[in-house]
Parts: sequence; C-alpha cells; structure tokens
Amino acid sequence: MNRYRRSVRITINLDALRSNLACARALSDGGKIFATIKADGYGHGAVEVARALTAADGFAVVTLEEALELRESGIEQPVLVLQGPQSRDALDEMRNARFWPVIHDQQQIEWLRDYTEIAQLKCWLKIDTGMGRLGFMPQQAAHLLRASTGITWMGAMTHFASADELDNSFTQAQIERFNTIDSMSGLQKSLANSAAVLAWPASRADWARPGIMLYGCNPLDRALPAGTTLETVMTVTAPLISVKNLPAGAGVGYAQTWQCPEPMPVGYVAIGYRDGLPRSLNDAACVAIGGKHCPVVGRVSMDSIAVDLRSVPDAQVGDGVQVWGTEASVEDLARAAGTISYELLTSIRGQRVYQDSLAG
Repeated sequence: MNRYRRSVRITINLDALRSNLACARALSDGGKIFATIKADGYGHGAVEVARALTAADGFAVVTLEEALELRESGIEQPVLVLQGPQSRDALDEMRNARFWPVIHDQQQIEWLRDYTEIAQLKCWLKIDTGMGRLGFMPQQAAHLLRASTGITWMGAMTHFASADELDNSFTQAQIERFNTIDSMSGLQKSLANSAAVLAWPASRADWARPGIMLYGCNPLDRALPAGTTLETVMTVTAPLISVKNLPAGAGVGYAQTWQCPEPMPVGYVAIGYRDGLPRSLNDAACVAIGGKHCPVVGRVSMDSIAVDLRSVPDAQVGDGVQVWGTEASVEDLARAAGTISYELLTSIRGQRVYQDSLAG
C-alpha cells in the first residue's frame, strides 16, 4: 500500500551535506566542529546526518532524548547536550553514555552538587553574553568557575543574538564580554554558530557549532562572503495532480483572494499546510516546474496549492513540482511566508529519500 501514500518527497543529498561541513571546517581556523543536528537534523534526519558526517568532531543536540537516539544508532563521537539535564535522574544517563551536558541554570548546579558520580561528567558552562536566553550572566559564570563545586568544567560557551546582521556591533560586544571573563584558563571555548563561522572571525575558538549552513542555507542578511559556496541539501517535490484552463476573472482558492488576469492554465500541486507548507505564503512565493518558476496563486489549502502555469503551458498531470531545492530557493519561499528557512526545513513532512555517492 506504500505506493498510495501521500506523495510529498524530501530528497536529502548527503554529498552536499559533507561539502558544507568541509566549508565550515575550512573557515574555522583549525578549530573542532560540533555539527548541530538538533530538531531531527533540522528536518533532515539526525541519525542519517550523523552517519554521513563522520568527519565531524562531535555533534550538538538539545535534549537527552536526541542524544540517546544517536548513541543507540551507533554514533560514538562526543555529543553536546545544549539544554543539559532537565531532571536529576538524567545525570546517570548522561554519565553512562558519555554525553557532555551544557549547564545553564542554578537548579542544574544543585543537582550536580548532590550527584555522587559528579567527577565522571564533563560539563560545559553556558554564559549569557547578551542573547537573553539560557545561561549564567558573566559575573555569575566567573563565580561558578572559581567556586569549589566539584564540577569538572570542560568548556565554556555562549550564543549570539545578531550574528546574521553584519552591520550590528552587538556580536562584537558579545565576543568581548565572553573574552573578559576570568577563570576560563584551560577551558575549551565555543562561540561561533553558522553566521559567526561565515562572517565573524573573532568568534572562532576551540569549537564551532555550525547548524543551518550545513544544510545549505545562508544565515546572513546578505550574500555569502566571496569564495564561499554552500550546496543545497534538501529538495522537496510533489506532483501536479490537476491542470485547468480558467477564464479571465476566475477566482482561485478560499475567499477567492486571487483572480486570473487573463485566460490561463492553473495547476494544482499535492502539498499543503498538512505537509508543513506555511499557510501564510504571499504572492511572491514560487515553485519550479521543468526549471521554470511558477508563482503560487491563492491561499495555501490543507492538501494542495495552486500555481500559475503560464510559464509552462505544456505542464501535465503527474509532472514533478519542486517546492524548494536546487531550482527553487527555500530562503525565497521562507521570505514569502514571513519566516526563515529553519522553520520550513524543520516543519516539512513527507517521504525522505537519501542520495549518497559513498553508499555501497
């Protein structure tokens, strides 16, 4: 019965993924790489991504559950758990599986102080240098590093709020705030996310944590730096399931928000918001058919979208439509939805297919 399943297809190019990791490494000045594969590898499949990225020095995930999935799948590299233990009981699991917990809250400190096997955990301290999210303020962090807590601090890290905005000096201020914290001698350091790897050389340290760039997306507010290329990893396709020739003035979709300006062909594609496509797409959204861009017209429905076929008048039922990938940009589609590529990649649902030249 699988041949009758929903026909959204998500093709993951693992060669492109490896190429993007190599790009991140080349920009990291000899530093090690935590490949960030949280949220099921940004929608690409965390286990499959980890197995492809054997060249990564470690992986970063958010939860213990995500980390355990990697270990249970045979992944042996270090795993950084970005939100650390979320209960006292989690400490045993983290110790047994040799995970590196990130400690960001005083409650976690209390759990660690009471933990009899504390010496066997290698912890990272999260410092809030301005993100305003998880982590200890710099003064608190310095105090914790000096205190006799029994915690084995392996490293210290921070996260940037505005590294994608190259004209925003706040990132430099965060770097300086991190670097002025005393008591970090001997600790490994990690600052750079994808945007910082690409555009903030001063943030490069012992470990980088690239995420979105591994999946071929540009996190910056402008074009990639000269000489830097990222390859598209995810391609989403769905079939054309109907073609209609509509008269001038005919409305398309709910509330008839779009009317045909002339007699024209309109196609209907088997993908909608049930598959994770944003309902908020505006009239700048385009898909690709046969390498030509076709605007999305009318509102996104639960199970389908309508597209303007005037650029491909010979399109037929059964033709493949690229929603995003090598011919239609996920970043452009995200802008048309008033969101970012991260949300589209992690929300899309369909049948995943992996392409890998190294597969036997």
